[in-house]
Amino acid sequence: MYIMKTIKIMAALTAAALLCTGCGEESAPAVNAPSDTVSDTTEFTDQPAASSQEEAMPKSVSEIYEEIGQTVSLKSPQCMDGEFISNYYGIDTAVLEEYVFSMSEDAAQAETIILMKVKNTEDLEGFAECLQTIVDEKKNEMENYIPEQFAIVEKSKVQTKDPYIWLIISENADEITDVIENGLF
Repeated sequence: MYIMKTIKIMAALTAAALLCTGCGEESAPAVNAPSDTVSDTTEFTDQPAASSQEEAMPKSVSEIYEEIGQTVSLKSPQCMDGEFISNYYGIDTAVLEEYVFSMSEDAAQAETIILMKVKNTEDLEGFAECLQTIVDEKKNEMENYIPEQFAIVEKSKVQTKDPYIWLIISENADEITDVIENGLF
């Protein structure tokens, strides 16, 4: 049983390494940036400035992931593509507006960062169940083999804030969660 489980894990990691070259995501809609210059024909009105509304706009999922990488040291991160995510976890990326699905290439590391923006918030509950399945699978993989990684997985939890859902499995989970929350809200 141990050998079969190890073979499955290694096969999944090998497939991920071969299939994935970057984070799969659909690009977020473009946001028009305010102009830094004022022309002679600019009319001033009593309406609130557009820049204050744009400042409240959340960052894209890929921008947040990039910031995570600049904030904490990730352990051999590998971003998975939509085909891998669908085949191994049953997540249909077509119903996502954007996503980052990063897992450590190192089988001895449980580190996983999943951040998704759903198109329809009614799908959040189903995605929460999928992400909880990932947590449960990681627990089973690590429990008897790498106790310190099991402890990290056990502390993880699926979090949601319409229309976002995320799962952080990392010894730096608190710092990563702060980056996510600061980027989204």
